[in-house]
Amino acid sequence: MALLLRPLVRVGALLMGRGIKGWWIRRSDKEKEEYKQWYRNKSNIFLGCFGLYGLILALYYITHLETDPLTKRKRFIVFNQEQEKKLGEMVLEAHLEIHRKDLVPHDHPAYKRLIRVIERIFTANKDLKSIKDIQWTLTVIKTPLTNSYILPGGNIFISLDILKIIENDDQLGIVLAHEMAHSLLLHSLETLSSQLLWDLLIVIPILLVWTLFPDLAAVVIHMLGERILNVMYNLPLSRVLESEADEVGLKLAAKACIDIREAVVFWATMRTLTEMHTLPPELPWVSTHPAHGDREKRLNETMTQALELRKDSGCSELPAVDPRDKFYKRSAKEHEIYFKQRGII
Repeated sequence: MALLLRPLVRVGALLMGRGIKGWWIRRSDKEKEEYKQWYRNKSNIFLGCFGLYGLILALYYITHLETDPLTKRKRFIVFNQEQEKKLGEMVLEAHLEIHRKDLVPHDHPAYKRLIRVIERIFTANKDLKSIKDIQWTLTVIKTPLTNSYILPGGNIFISLDILKIIENDDQLGIVLAHEMAHSLLLHSLETLSSQLLWDLLIVIPILLVWTLFPDLAAVVIHMLGERILNVMYNLPLSRVLESEADEVGLKLAAKACIDIREAVVFWATMRTLTEMHTLPPELPWVSTHPAHGDREKRLNETMTQALELRKDSGCSELPAVDPRDKFYKRSAKEHEIYFKQRGII
């Protein structure tokens, strides 16, 4: 219903605005003056209706705020996990169809490796009820994209190409724990809830734009408004959720006795490859993800606390040589040689 409602609200407001504008153009000057006078007499009623609509949305927002048990952050969610599961089934079917020619069989060594690491993270975090409530699935695909993502309902997708950049199972655990954290934190439901609320908020501005302005001007204003909303709200929210998944994923990995210092090395590697123009350039302010360097820095800042959690989880001592020191001691030329040896560039 929400997926159907979102485009219908926008298109409905657009068509209604154009309809009102066309109806107004066909009125005579006398009729227009009469309607203007009628509106002036009823203006308080119209303003009251707009105010009531805003109040209803505000109350709806407040009554659907909840505190995330893992981060203690307040978030707006209107859907439940059963609905997320159904959404996940729909989206999973679509993604499997898209990648039907790229699917890696379950007996592939990479698939077995990934399952082993996922099970390690899952077993170490069984104290979290939410991790046991999710029906985790894994899909490995052969695509030229160095990418991993998770669909609603715990359906993890990962490309073989990203495994070329991932240096060891510790880094692999960091990547997988990050994706699992997205699901535990209900980020897909939060994003969809937020988008639905914004659609309901901007329906009146869309209606007014298409009522008051000529079609060409309305198209420009409408598109500009959408871009501003995206840059000012949607993309920043997405980056916040990515950073949150980084931090919670680090904790999941720490409890699984993974060398979480490799998280910094992984994002430092991504940053370095971007600087070497092996990966696409970053434009953080128009991106759904934080810059690689920002993630590297933020994980470094939270590392002490995460290492304490790892120690408290009964894990064995980490190797004395810190992988971060090894990475940072290499020169740019040495990085290039090392990446060539690993077949990354």
